[in-house]
Amino acid sequence: MKKLWLLGCVILLGVTLAACGQKNYAGVQLDSNKYEQLMTGRNNIDRLLKRLHAFNYKKASSAEKVYEAVDAVMNDNSKGLSTADKEKLDVQLDNATHGIKGIIQAASKNKYAIDPSVASQFHDNFTVITNLTAKAVTNSDVQAQKVSTQLSKNLNIEKRLYSIGAQHQK
Repeated sequence: MKKLWLLGCVILLGVTLAACGQKNYAGVQLDSNKYEQLMTGRNNIDRLLKRLHAFNYKKASSAEKVYEAVDAVMNDNSKGLSTADKEKLDVQLDNATHGIKGIIQAASKNKYAIDPSVASQFHDNFTVITNLTAKAVTNSDVQAQKVSTQLSKNLNIEKRLYSIGAQHQK
């Protein structure tokens, strides 16, 4: 009887110690490394949104700050993704017409601010970015969707994107 009780305590202690290494985000259990990666990814997305908000086509340094933030998202948020998913993320971030860098390059070159019509182009980009950031740290599409939804909500992405365009309309 004592051996059975001791075995039960050892198992309970093992489960407790294993659970200590787990973090919860949007109801999804993530190990500490994946949780830290998610928080880094979240901070990268937040920084990118702030830099887009501060973008001024009259200042080259403003565009450079956006490009640095884009590079951080690509570098950090893509860890753990398949090659195909990394390519999807790259398309949303790169110099192509609809990539974030491409949109900023066009605005700088053609000397226009990020108005609502330009800012509206970012919505799809950020949907893919948050989805793939979540996918990189989860084990299933269902978990990734939960994490992505919570990430978008916590960062208030939609409202922030609308405010980027609205600020230049005044």
